[in-house]
Amino acid sequence: MSTRLKFVAAVAALFVYMLAALALLWIAVGADLSSEERAVLDRVVSREASLAAFCAVLFLIGLAFLVSVFFKHYVHAPRRLAREAELIATANPAHRLEPSGASETRELASAINKLAVALHTAREQVGTQIADAKSELEDERNRLAALMSELTLAVLVCNAEGRILLYNAAAKELLAHEGGGSGLVGLGRSIFGILDRSLMGHAIERMGEAADDGRAVHLTASTGGGRLLRCGLAPVRDHGGELSGFVLTLEDVTRAAEESARREALLRSLTEGTRAAVGNIRAAVESLLQYQEMQPSERSRFLEIVRDEALTLSDQVSRAMRDHGAQLGVGSTLADVLGRDLLSAARRRLERDAGVHADIAGGEGDLWLRVDSYAVMLALAHLARRLHAELGRERFSVVLRRAGRHAALELHWRGAPVAEETLRAWAAEPLAEHGPGAATTLADVVVQHGGEVWGEVDDDGRSAMVKLLLPFAEPAAAPPARPQPAEAPAERPEFYDFDLFGKRERALEWDGAELRTLPFTVFDTETTGLSPTEDELISIGAVRIVNCRLLRSETFDQLIEPGRPVRPESLVVHGISAQLLEGQPRVEEVLPRFAQFAEDTVLVGHNVAFDLRFFELEEGRTGVTFTHPVLDTLVLSAVVHPDERDHSLEAVAERLGVSVVGRHTALGDAILTGEIFLKQMRLLEEQGLVTLGQVREAARRTYLARVSESLYTRG
Repeated sequence: MSTRLKFVAAVAALFVYMLAALALLWIAVGADLSSEERAVLDRVVSREASLAAFCAVLFLIGLAFLVSVFFKHYVHAPRRLAREAELIATANPAHRLEPSGASETRELASAINKLAVALHTAREQVGTQIADAKSELEDERNRLAALMSELTLAVLVCNAEGRILLYNAAAKELLAHEGGGSGLVGLGRSIFGILDRSLMGHAIERMGEAADDGRAVHLTASTGGGRLLRCGLAPVRDHGGELSGFVLTLEDVTRAAEESARREALLRSLTEGTRAAVGNIRAAVESLLQYQEMQPSERSRFLEIVRDEALTLSDQVSRAMRDHGAQLGVGSTLADVLGRDLLSAARRRLERDAGVHADIAGGEGDLWLRVDSYAVMLALAHLARRLHAELGRERFSVVLRRAGRHAALELHWRGAPVAEETLRAWAAEPLAEHGPGAATTLADVVVQHGGEVWGEVDDDGRSAMVKLLLPFAEPAAAPPARPQPAEAPAERPEFYDFDLFGKRERALEWDGAELRTLPFTVFDTETTGLSPTEDELISIGAVRIVNCRLLRSETFDQLIEPGRPVRPESLVVHGISAQLLEGQPRVEEVLPRFAQFAEDTVLVGHNVAFDLRFFELEEGRTGVTFTHPVLDTLVLSAVVHPDERDHSLEAVAERLGVSVVGRHTALGDAILTGEIFLKQMRLLEEQGLVTLGQVREAARRTYLARVSESLYTRG
């Protein structure tokens, strides 16, 4: 029974009790009166009936006031203490009770605070002991995590059903753009969402058959994004020898396959295009050798055949190399290099290998280049060596600067420039030493980097230089900074949707599952305004919860081009300006990606019906229908703290001891809501609400009560 009903029942019972006492008194007094005295009393009572009714009303009001005072000190206060004590014992051990009310409740609050301090101290001591006991295990886990994170090879560990149990950064980066960039790599997700189920099933079946040797299975698979992956599956077996999972390694071989195809095309063009010419040359040469006494005219005709076919062969080889040869070795050894590091290495290489003096003369050392630094160093040393030998130059300056869409690496010296024909001849000469790449001449280095090389006179007219153009590898530009809200904005209005706790498709399947065993997608949105029928989505942020862990590394964060201006009052809230939204994808692209991110999870949000209404109105444009079971932390707050009136996100966070960081960004609010939800789960379990079905039913009852109250107070 609620406190309000108890109060009404107590006042009614006391009032009825007083009426019964007065009735008994009336009966007792009337029994000793004569008929004349009784008639006089009846006339007095009937004449003063209005006064008696007024006194009864005053008495009832006074009685209600006294009962309310009693309830405040001896019912509401203990109830509040019980709720706060439960909060200390479960979700927020640092919370302390504020003594108030009657002296007895103040003493009780002080005693509970002492117990809370003792509990907190005991927990800290136990936590320290547990931390000490597990320190060695934690060190092992950290070493494993560090090893996994530093591996350039993509590695995933899956159970026998294909669910991902562990993955490293290389795997997440490799598969980040599969499925439209929604991020299919995550704990608890299925590997079959990335790789073909039948192919992986075949590999798992092969591992199951090879129970004795435990050898890995290798295969090549294609992804939904059109990439080709080389996969290696190594079995993981339990103590009984049964397959319990597997370690999956992935390597992107798309580019290697394309380069192999291009090399095959080059080889095919060379073999098919030169076969006839080589055959004709061979026949002519054999005829010349076989018939030594042939007439000079005939010998001349055969020699002309050899010459013509040799020219044809040369043209075919040149054409094949022009069409396909540029692909040989291109990009195979290119890596990102900071400009100042390249300049320092160039100076040391010139002084050591070319025997000249070199310095770095200004320029832009902060540029990032994508080069084969070893080949570039050999090329510069080759140029300096030739300039020193033929022009007698001993002092050089190395400069790096931006030149349009390329970077120009310049070698400067005092004196006349080098002739174009001479530079072309030097470019064709072999370098002093060959590195592991395909570049063996300066011309090869130019082709390898898709650049150019030429000489020219310096601006002062007394110096010259050789320029080598190299490609950039600039980091992605940072997005425009979001303006901060000018002041703390008001909460969005509570939004009610009577279908929120309806029989959604997957809710019936999961109602019997324990809440802590289910995966969740906690999400939030930002919009152009507060009207779902008139405004648009501009941001969706989400984070996953698996095994009661908030996975901050598995998030969804995307701005959306709304196609309409952002209302000024909303801009103050989230600070997402038109500049930030320019060029962002439309909702037709973003919402399907979010649905894929949230696949096979329970949706969680705060005042979630507001967000779901926007999703529902986009079904026609996107073709996406969310049939997920849904939980609302606003409603769950009313379940675990029914006596509280404020269930805003900040108020709930303060009660549960959750720090508010990144407020009014979609991802920041989603993470905050996720932390709140994890603490609410513990409070729900304390009330015996363990399964999803139990929680949804309790939320439904509270939800309808809040809707009724809202309709009453706003009506």
